[in-house]
This record gives sequence, C-alpha cells and structure tokens, in this order.
Amino acid sequence: MTKTRSIVMSSLFGLLLVTACNSASGPVVPTRAVSPTLQAVVEKKLPTPTSPGQMVVYDDLQVMMQEAEITTSYVTEYDSNREPPAGKEIIWVRILLRNIGQRERNLPTPEHFSVLNGTTEFKAIYGHRKDHVDYLSLTPILVQGQEVDAWLRFDIPAGLQLDDLIFAFLPESSQISVDFSSTEYPWGDHPIYLWTCAK
Repeated sequence: MTKTRSIVMSSLFGLLLVTACNSASGPVVPTRAVSPTLQAVVEKKLPTPTSPGQMVVYDDLQVMMQEAEITTSYVTEYDSNREPPAGKEIIWVRILLRNIGQRERNLPTPEHFSVLNGTTEFKAIYGHRKDHVDYLSLTPILVQGQEVDAWLRFDIPAGLQLDDLIFAFLPESSQISVDFSSTEYPWGDHPIYLWTCAK
C-alpha cells in the first residue's frame, strides 16, 4: 500500500511538472545577461595656440587675431560711457580677415568666434567703441581681395587676465563643446584655430 502510494505520488508530481512546463508559451531557456558594448570615445586635444599676429588660412580666407585688451568700460560712437554687467569685464579682440579667393564669400558670423577660459566658452556681443570698427556691424560679404579689420567684444568674469584666455576661430562650428575638460577636448572633426590673448 505504501509502495502504491509512493508510485501514485511520484506520478502525480511528474504530471504537475510536465503540465507546468507545457503551460509556458515556448520552451524555457535561460536568458544570458547581455553586457552593453561601450564605444570608445576618441578625445582629441586642441591644437597649440599661436601668438597674436600669426595668420591662418581656411578655404581662401586669411584670418589673423591681431591683439586683445581687457577694459572695465568703453566710450560709444555717441560719446556715452558704457559698462558691462556687474561682476564682468570686457575683452576686445581685434581680427583681420582677407578674401584671397577668386570669388566673393560670406564673412564668418560672430558665432564662429569664441574666447575660452578653461572649460568656459564666451561668445561675442555688440559693443561699438568710438573709433573702433565693430565686427558685428560689417557687411556679410567679402569680395575678392577685400580685407576687413574689426573688433569683437566678449563679456568675461572680472579678474581674468589675458594670460587666462584663448581666442578661437571655428569656421565650421559655432561651439567647441559644452563640457570639454581642460586637457582633452572632444571637439570632433571640425577645424579650429587658436591664438593666445596675451602677447
């Protein structure tokens, strides 16, 4: 009797096990944990900045950062005195551009120029000083052989020195990166030209 009960119980357990396995929509196969494939991020170093007065050529356009200076205010073309927002100073960057190609070309927009301080990138704003040509007021076309000599204004935190700053020309981009490190710059394949702001 005990032997019969044992056989019945074993059969019943086996039947329950088979039923449970067959109730699944398909065979039960253990799932392997898939580890995500990490793509290597190639970080490129920015080129070494050249000194003010050095000329670079990009697509038949000569570009030279001539000089930079920091001021706490300026006199406008209307003889009024202007100051930057509280806690800011102004760096003025003088650039020279010349079309050396055989046709007219667009002048780079102000967004293609930056001033860098570590991981912070500053963009140009309007600031027409008396007796200085403001880059933002130039006509957008350079005819063959035309040269322009103008100034860009950037507001920067007060206390920075020219030694702390680098001027950048980005002919195919408007930004280097939103979060580059101070030693490795993931700026992609866009060309970039740099000048030190201090002589």
